[in-house]
Amino acid sequence: MKDYPFTKFALLFVIGIIAEKYFQIDSISLIIIIASLILLLVIFQKLFRIKILQLLSTVFVYAIILFTGCFIASTGNEKINSPLVKYQKEKSAKLFAKVVEIELEKSFEIVFTVKTDSILFDNKLFITRDKLICKFRGDTLQRKHFYEKINPGNKIYLTGTFQKGRDRRNPGEFDYDQYLKSKGITGLFIAYDTDSLKIVSAEKDYFQSALFSVRKNIDRTIHDLHDSQTAGLLRGLLLADRSEIDFETKSEFINSGVIHILAVSGLHVGYVLIIFVFLFGRFNIYTRSMLTILGLIFFMFITGVPPSVFRATLMAITIISAFLFNRSTNVINSISIAAVIILLFNPNEIYNPGFQLSFAAVLSIGIIYPYFQRSITKLNLKQKWIEYILLFFGVSLSAQIGTIPFTLAYFSKLSLIALFANLIVIPVVGIIIGIAFMAIIIGGVSYGVAINFGAANNLISRWMIDFIKFTGSLDYSFLWIRNYSLYDAIVFYTTLIVSILFFKKVSRPNHKFAIFIIAIFIIIFFSRLDNKQLLEDNKLSVLMIDVGQGDSFLIKFPNGKTALIDAGEANQYLDNGDRIILPLLDYLGINKIDYGFVSHLDLDHYGGFVSLIFNDRIKEVYRPLPDSSDKSIRFEKFLADKKIKTNIYSRSHLDIGTAKIYFLNDPNDYIYKSFSSNDKSGILKIVYGKTSFLFVGDCEFPGEYYLASNFREMLDSDVLKVGHHGSKTGSSKLFLNLVSPKISLVSVGIKNKFDHPSADVINSLESIHSKIYRTDFMGAVLLKSDGKQINFIDWKNN
Repeated sequence: MKDYPFTKFALLFVIGIIAEKYFQIDSISLIIIIASLILLLVIFQKLFRIKILQLLSTVFVYAIILFTGCFIASTGNEKINSPLVKYQKEKSAKLFAKVVEIELEKSFEIVFTVKTDSILFDNKLFITRDKLICKFRGDTLQRKHFYEKINPGNKIYLTGTFQKGRDRRNPGEFDYDQYLKSKGITGLFIAYDTDSLKIVSAEKDYFQSALFSVRKNIDRTIHDLHDSQTAGLLRGLLLADRSEIDFETKSEFINSGVIHILAVSGLHVGYVLIIFVFLFGRFNIYTRSMLTILGLIFFMFITGVPPSVFRATLMAITIISAFLFNRSTNVINSISIAAVIILLFNPNEIYNPGFQLSFAAVLSIGIIYPYFQRSITKLNLKQKWIEYILLFFGVSLSAQIGTIPFTLAYFSKLSLIALFANLIVIPVVGIIIGIAFMAIIIGGVSYGVAINFGAANNLISRWMIDFIKFTGSLDYSFLWIRNYSLYDAIVFYTTLIVSILFFKKVSRPNHKFAIFIIAIFIIIFFSRLDNKQLLEDNKLSVLMIDVGQGDSFLIKFPNGKTALIDAGEANQYLDNGDRIILPLLDYLGINKIDYGFVSHLDLDHYGGFVSLIFNDRIKEVYRPLPDSSDKSIRFEKFLADKKIKTNIYSRSHLDIGTAKIYFLNDPNDYIYKSFSSNDKSGILKIVYGKTSFLFVGDCEFPGEYYLASNFREMLDSDVLKVGHHGSKTGSSKLFLNLVSPKISLVSVGIKNKFDHPSADVINSLESIHSKIYRTDFMGAVLLKSDGKQINFIDWKNN
């Protein structure tokens, strides 16, 4: 630490910020503690010269820094004490607010942040100063017209839906609500047409408006000169907006270990620095340096000042200044200074994945890379190009080692091909950024010339993305490392630090290799100690997935086989299969669903299956007898094209180890043939030991009567999936009395437009003393059976 004097202070400051989250000492107490420590420090410094007391003075200094971190976190956290936080979702809300920030235009919505003046819903008027993220989802012409008119500082009036951010509704899911609140944002407000949105005051923030205008113009130029794929990539590389890069492409970037190039950071700032040095090369050293610094600051602002760019810009300015004044600097101290400055302004950035990955990467390069550099230099390679490649590998590997815990915690994937992929991708990204800069600059003078640069970039970026998709789709491109915990991260970093200390003390290669092997063994062995399965082996697990207003149930049988009954809806705003169920399967370590049960072809039941089948995550499908409807024909063709084995629900059963699934459908029955799609839903009864679960899709009164007439005793079950989300068109008292469920599961969206579940149905369930679990109140619900009894599992605290 003696070589990095500021680093130990930065470390204590960070520990103080993190400690405040757990101990939550009030600001007044912290002021008293810090003032007392400063007073004691002054007394010891002035009155005592004994060595042991001087040592105590050092302890006081460290304590002051630590408690200062606590104090900054205590005062800097934007704690939300708003009456709005107790509301989940409110329609027909009315909002008066001031626009604070506007994001670049998206394909189906305009997103902007506001500071509220007042908001009205639930027959109550709230005078608040909350920050809300607003989403305007009018048609294309409405959105474009609004996008051109709105500016930061405008006062606006909206009518629409207020809702909180999505919290952790399913296992392994990101808590978006907590993330928003950490940034001082209370919730979301969604408007759907121009009648619901009016700009009531054209007053604007001139600085923010100028920045927004520059961002819009650059974005417009990028889209004019490039195809949609390249424009989406450049919007991410230059403007820190990844909204036009699709989810599948981002996944391939993760698999290849190059996702970092999509987060504007030190790499991009480095390339921009090189471009500015080149552009201002004709000026003298002082003018060139000042223009470069101004250029870097401009780039920082047009990217929205993310922490990674601020850190890299600050470091670049520090290095340029040190060069000008002939002063030395080092990476570790510079990054420590940058971290403290960022955290002084916003201590919550310590919990931002971008901040963590960015700083972990640079710290790791600063600490680990010198070992690789010395080892490579000692080889005395005659071919310098080989030495440069090895040095590049050293930088890339150093960054990857330092960021492993964060990468695994956020993506659950350890890329095995990252070193090779980065060797190709990073230089290509530099070329793409350089050409893009030239295209944007020349585009202001000659569109005809600029379009040629754009065409070149289209070819290069298309090749790069194809290369990333190829490397990311290889069977050996990455390993799944699921449920990576804080304990695992502590094991990793402790082992890494101890290994580095031992590396310093040994010189023989075989000793270093032995340290490396021992370190790998310790990390693997001790990281396994806290591993546990949410869906246990040798038990029947039923997980009611929260897919909003829809159905989806994941089943794991005692023999390890899996089934999925329905997969929620897929629409332009959210594909439950792609964004909810696929990540859930990855989190649980389920590579492929053995049995996919489509209850019927309503979009809120089968929609999510399309992306699951497209991603080859379903082995075979059970579905109702096809009919002549367009959606049935399209779905059958899709299944045939994907070569999915299909089965029709019929009066039969399926043995899955020691469990059985009974199908209570008879497509040959003339009465059954006359039913609606809802009443033709696949009816499944799962039996394991003495426990049973009945799933009835969207079955309503006619279907229930049919079931009561044909399967009377068979209906008796411990658990009932309540039909049609608890609609008043089903769950008759006759049917409920025959099933007599101890537990009833209701899959339903929060304050949905159908007002499901019906109060009458809830009353009927309560009258038979059935325990009711609802996704709108609880999120996902997990039940486990050992064949004798069924237990509710609190997965959020398990």
